[in-house]
Amino acid sequence: MSFSQWEMIDDGSFNGVRKWIRSSDEDHGTVQVRYEGMDIPVILKRNHEHRMAKDGTRMGDGMEKAAEIPCSVLYQWLKEDGVWALDDPEYTKRKLNDPDWRYLKCRNIII
Repeated sequence: MSFSQWEMIDDGSFNGVRKWIRSSDEDHGTVQVRYEGMDIPVILKRNHEHRMAKDGTRMGDGMEKAAEIPCSVLYQWLKEDGVWALDDPEYTKRKLNDPDWRYLKCRNIII
């Protein structure tokens, strides 16, 4: 199966996620969509710096940011698990407490 070249349909200026599309040359009407997270390195660095600055300190009584999740990760979870994390707080907690996703947290805590 051959494919045409990928065409950018969203430059990511709004949410940090570039969106690409291409169609199959053999199967007309079929398209593939690809997401590319531009925001991931920036967010992971910021989360790491926040964790290091807050390591060993008590949580305050007020609201504190517990995690920052790149939009591209939200799309990945939707694709893999069929769940939009922003609509399911329990799913999001499970993901953030999973060792594979701990780097999204801004504190070394169990949510």
